[in-house]
Amino acid sequence: MRHGRMLTKNKGQAMALSLILMSFALMVVIFSFNASQLNLHGSKLQNTADNTAYSIATIAARDFNFKAYTNRASVANQVAVAQMVGLSSWFNMTDKFAQNACNFLCWVPYLGQVLSGIKSAVGSINSVAQPVFEALVYAEDIILQTLSVSQQIVHYAGLVSTVVTAGDIVKANDPKAKLDLLQNPQMLGDVKNLWVDFQKRHSRSNQKPNQKGTNQFQDFLTVSLDSRDSFSKSRSYKLNGPWSVSLFPLRWKTYKTGGSELISNGKYQAETWTSMDTISFHLSKFRCSWSGCRWRGYRETPLGWGATRSDSRANIRSIGSKSYWGSSRGTNRSASRYAGYEQETRGGYNGVQPFYGLSNSAKSKNTTQNIAVVVSKSQKNTRTSKTVDVGEANTNPAINEEMLGDRMTALSAAQVYYSRPYDLMISSSAWRRSDRRHEYGNLYNPFWQTRLSDSTNSERNIVLAITRFL
Repeated sequence: MRHGRMLTKNKGQAMALSLILMSFALMVVIFSFNASQLNLHGSKLQNTADNTAYSIATIAARDFNFKAYTNRASVANQVAVAQMVGLSSWFNMTDKFAQNACNFLCWVPYLGQVLSGIKSAVGSINSVAQPVFEALVYAEDIILQTLSVSQQIVHYAGLVSTVVTAGDIVKANDPKAKLDLLQNPQMLGDVKNLWVDFQKRHSRSNQKPNQKGTNQFQDFLTVSLDSRDSFSKSRSYKLNGPWSVSLFPLRWKTYKTGGSELISNGKYQAETWTSMDTISFHLSKFRCSWSGCRWRGYRETPLGWGATRSDSRANIRSIGSKSYWGSSRGTNRSASRYAGYEQETRGGYNGVQPFYGLSNSAKSKNTTQNIAVVVSKSQKNTRTSKTVDVGEANTNPAINEEMLGDRMTALSAAQVYYSRPYDLMISSSAWRRSDRRHEYGNLYNPFWQTRLSDSTNSERNIVLAITRFL
């Protein structure tokens, strides 16, 4: 009996201890479940925020690169207009040269028949070529306007669709998460900075001087002029013998000059592409006088000339300097004067179209500001024990998983940055700058890329304050 009572007492003590141990074990299991759920949902929510921020930055990078491509295309088509007016004036000069040669030498037997045939052939070719050049100038102008309009379409499409796309990305990554605009005033401000403050649509009438005293529209004109091919920039040279011979005391030289120039017609007037080609014979004699003996005279005999403009706004007779059109006026003055009198208009060019470039405040920068994105999820969607109807409130271990604002929140930041592809620069010198200088961000080269970045203390404090308020 005594032994049986002792056994019964020991059995009761073990039962109480087991209940206590089981309670602790249950709490450990619940806490482990909560921790794993919070870790799982927190990681998923952070990935969602990272994907959203990175996607917004990618949209901006593609917008920048599209504008860089179209700006380069615009420069190429500007050069194409310069080539068309250049070919037009060159053909006119050749036609005029053939006519003048026939006027002076067609009376010579045999030679006259040859020159007459050349004159007819050149005239026929020129009469067919000129309408083609005119049509191409019209076509190039349409292309330039289309490129300008396409930049505007892509710009506003990116601006308007960014927030909608961001919400779609959040839902695609986590259907229970949401992009609450009340939590994202920073994101809205960052989107404005990307599409409104960091870049600007430049035109001839809305420019402000930058640090160099110029403006970006003038810079675009300079880029277009610097991009001319050798034919458009200067087609001037001296012809060799028998066109240039020195037989003492006489010396004659024949100079061919020409080039294409983009003429500015004023702040509010569209520009004009102009071209001039001349060829002249220069004769000089070696003579002595009281000032000494030297070659004197340099009498010019114009042989051929031609001048073309892309529209009627500029008058070649009254514009330009001696250095224009391959130094035509400085070398072949008489022929250049005749070319100005007989200038022709080919096409209906409407000047350099408005284009997107970085704003003056973004000059010499390689990186945009952070794009901060906040993604949240209601606590009831985290599936911790707090959201499960078990136990009493005073025994619920999930009390330690209370969330600020009854929601789980994730903050992420991304940037758009400009950099030439270093790996390609190693494999090919074509990707390097020829001057080996550092290249700042611009909208002429499509080297804008995307990366995640660290959020700043101010961004985190703003998110914390807004979440407390909500």
